[in-house]
Amino acid sequence: MRRGGGTVAIGAILGTSLLLAFTVGRAFAQQEAHSEAIDNAYRDWVDATNAKDLNRWASFLAPDPLFLPPNHPALRGEQAIRDFYARSFADDRFSLNCRQERVRVAEAQDMAWSTGSCEATFTGPDGDAARGSSKWAKVWVRLPNGDWKCALNSWSLNGPSKADPVSTEL
Repeated sequence: MRRGGGTVAIGAILGTSLLLAFTVGRAFAQQEAHSEAIDNAYRDWVDATNAKDLNRWASFLAPDPLFLPPNHPALRGEQAIRDFYARSFADDRFSLNCRQERVRVAEAQDMAWSTGSCEATFTGPDGDAARGSSKWAKVWVRLPNGDWKCALNSWSLNGPSKADPVSTEL
């Protein structure tokens, strides 16, 4: 029995469509897994902040990170960033309540960006408890071992604050 050209063409189209659907579905699932990994890393990072564990906190930084705090020069490299945060970690009142609200993973799945917000409690310049809030954007990179680390962090304060900007963001 001889197959018609139309039957072969339809079979080829269906086969190609199934392969494409599988490939797209798999890529979407991988992006979702990466997004979840970044969410988990961020939650662990905030936990390290609230534990005031500077070494654990710094383990979430990518090699050669860049932080852009408001009203402050850029912080280039892990040591400059550690020095900046050490002051907040020394404050007994310092704590963060942060939310990562959006994560977008690049198609190549080696880079991502996220946005969110933080509320901070800290000791103000007058010695009293103070609060501040900020919004932020981060760029994450996936290391060869699969871990996601923060390569770039930039934030801005929400309204006037009695605080040094370091105290209102992770």
